[in-house]
Parts: sequence; structure tokens; C-alpha cells
Amino acid sequence: MPVKYIFWDSDNTLVNTYDHHWNKHFHTLASCGIHLDEKWQERVYTNNGSQNWEWMSSELGLKIGKDQYLDMIDNWYYDNIGSIQVRDGILESLNILSALPMCVVSNGRRRSVMAALNAKGLADKFKFILCIEDYTGRKPDPTPYLAAKTKMQQIMGVEIDPKECLVIEDDPKGVESALGANMHVIHRAIDDRDIPAFLAKLKSYL
Repeated sequence: MPVKYIFWDSDNTLVNTYDHHWNKHFHTLASCGIHLDEKWQERVYTNNGSQNWEWMSSELGLKIGKDQYLDMIDNWYYDNIGSIQVRDGILESLNILSALPMCVVSNGRRRSVMAALNAKGLADKFKFILCIEDYTGRKPDPTPYLAAKTKMQQIMGVEIDPKECLVIEDDPKGVESALGANMHVIHRAIDDRDIPAFLAKLKSYL
């Protein structure tokens, strides 16, 4: 069964945001008098903003409320949005796949996801963009990709078989989510810089 629909993750799949997400927490906590040790990098990356606020409040002594903290990290993120870059090979990939309906399925909050995609001129390349506010569950749960399939069906007006869908993910949790939804997956890890191999694998599904 040929692939007809493409579902992209956003952070570190379409745009390189690993360092940007770390820095927004690092500098915001520094402004509150708290040093964020580098040993927490992976934990910060795998959590969303609300989850990071929860453990930072209980373990690091962060004293400000969640809404205020989220506003502070978002302000830092927006003020420094120019440092985010499109991941190598993505523009070529989007061109190759331009004839197929595409969407974005992200675990991130809409404010930060849209800020990065809009800043790089990518948002209008997709039929829709789903973020953590748009579905229940969270990757690695299959719910995000099942919700995306349902929305794509509504937009396209046809029933979609999961095997007609190809997911591109950088994170193993995202891969697990897509496999749980019975979709094809390309796992392009954050440290994978072999662009020709990635493009060749992408074309093999078409």
C-alpha cells in the first residue's frame, strides 16, 4: 500500500530546537537565582513546559507560579527565535513530498511550536498542526497520531488506512507513538547528519 499522507514531528525533526528549549529554561531560572545543571538536559528536553515547571518547583525550589513561568520561558523563546534553524535536509524533503497532504504532530505547546515554524516560513506547508493542547495523551502513547489521522480524514473527506501514513520523528518516544498507531515511521535521530541516506529512505516510501 503506497504512502499517501505525511505526518511530521516538529522539534528537532523540522527545526533544531534542542538547545533553544534548554536555554529558555537555563536563562529563565538564572533570572530567578537558580542554576540549572547540565545533567538535567535530557530531562528538560523530554518534558514540556508545564512538566518542567512541576519538577523544578518541587526539586529546585522554583517559587513562581506555572503561568508566570511559562510566560517567562516563552518570552525568552520569542526574543531569541532568530537563532533557531531549519534542520538540514528538511527543505529538500518538503519539496520531494509537496504533492502529498502533510501535517505536524507535536508534543509541544502551541505557542512555542508555532513560533518556530512561523519564524522559518514552514507553517503554511501543512494541512494542519496538532500540539499538546489538541489531543489527550502524549507520545509515546499512540493518541497524538490517531488524532492526526482522524483530523486528516475530516479534511480530505476519505477514510485513511494507517499504513497509508508515514511519520518522520527524531525521538524514540515519537517512533513508539507512531508504531502504536500502526503507521510507517522514519526515525531520523537528532545526531543523524547523513542527508542523502535520509532522502533516499524518504523516497523509498513514495
